[in-house]
Amino acid sequence: MSGGNNAGHDMLTPAEAGTGGATRSRRPLVIVLSVVVGIAALVGLFFVVDAIVRGIAEQRVAEEIVGQLPENVTATPTVTIGGTSVIAQYLGGSFDDITIEAPDSVLDGIPADVTLHATGFPVDGTQPVTALSGTATLSEDALNQLIERTAPNSAVQLGDGELSYAASATFFGFTVGYRVTGELEAAGDHVLVTPTGADVTAGGGNLDLSNLVEMIVGSEPVSICTAQYLPEGVEVADIDVAPDSATVRLAAADLVIDENTLRTLGSCTP
Repeated sequence: MSGGNNAGHDMLTPAEAGTGGATRSRRPLVIVLSVVVGIAALVGLFFVVDAIVRGIAEQRVAEEIVGQLPENVTATPTVTIGGTSVIAQYLGGSFDDITIEAPDSVLDGIPADVTLHATGFPVDGTQPVTALSGTATLSEDALNQLIERTAPNSAVQLGDGELSYAASATFFGFTVGYRVTGELEAAGDHVLVTPTGADVTAGGGNLDLSNLVEMIVGSEPVSICTAQYLPEGVEVADIDVAPDSATVRLAAADLVIDENTLRTLGSCTP
């Protein structure tokens, strides 16, 4: 009798048996979900940390740039680091691309809106940047401030794709003023000004001297050295002229960005 009673106690009801089976069948799913949640939490934490590191790195680069600027240049740059993980880029030794914007730049007293874009920006500041491009936009007033330093009384007026400047010459004992219109073309360490027209603006009395002025001006491009205003190795790649402003596009490759580079200006070949 006792054996029968024990057997009865050891038996599980169908409901109890079903509950235990469901628990055992759900156990692997719980483990998988726990692993997935854990990985997701780690990934989320990584991106949070990476975002913090990105912000610190951008601020650090901006501070280093300001610290290396020549004494005659002031700017408050904003740095944006592109690409994927900043941590991965740093560990790889260089940043994929960096954009530096300084709309409040003042270059030797001349205001300019400057933007630079670098690819392959090394973590080690003694190593060169793979490629560097940038733009500097000057208003008509700012451009004339620059021109006044080397060519007084030669103020320019900016138009759609061209500029004009005033000049004077002496013909038959009297002075004649005229204005030359020309197109700009980038040529590495020079900018070429190709005359497209010339008009007499003052003097000459009743004489028609327009043909004579055009003969003096000529049709051959006038070469203007730009290397003397730029760090050595930086060239003018393009120029866009619009009414009231001119944008110069610069380019360089394998350039080390440090104080010495920024202070060493180029020179034009004869």
